[in-house]
Amino acid sequence: MDPLLNLRVNFNKPNKMIKLKHTTTHEIDKIIHSLKSKDSHGYDGVSNTILKLSAPYIVSPLTFIANRILSSGIFPDRLKYSEVKPLFKSGNSLDKANYRPISLLVSFSKIIEKLIHQRLYQYFDQKK
Repeated sequence: MDPLLNLRVNFNKPNKMIKLKHTTTHEIDKIIHSLKSKDSHGYDGVSNTILKLSAPYIVSPLTFIANRILSSGIFPDRLKYSEVKPLFKSGNSLDKANYRPISLLVSFSKIIEKLIHQRLYQYFDQKK
């Protein structure tokens, strides 16, 4: 059976066995401040630097959104988009082989991804 078809058939609903613990504003704030201070940004135009500066004002709405994502098991489609740009490595700048692609993610998605990573790591650690 095709692996992708197998996943679609057997995993079309969220797993009710895994309950990810809700987050707090303190945890979201800690994640925001753990991000590298960069001025690069995704399609939304919000860099990590701007996110850190605006953290006191947006941490509560972000916590609400994060908790909705954790309880529903649905990661919003708009947070899955990235901007792919070529980054010059070295050599002749006219040669396409001297570039590598980089994906510029939305800063908000980085926060949610770090949060989910922490939750899944804790879950698998507990379950051995």
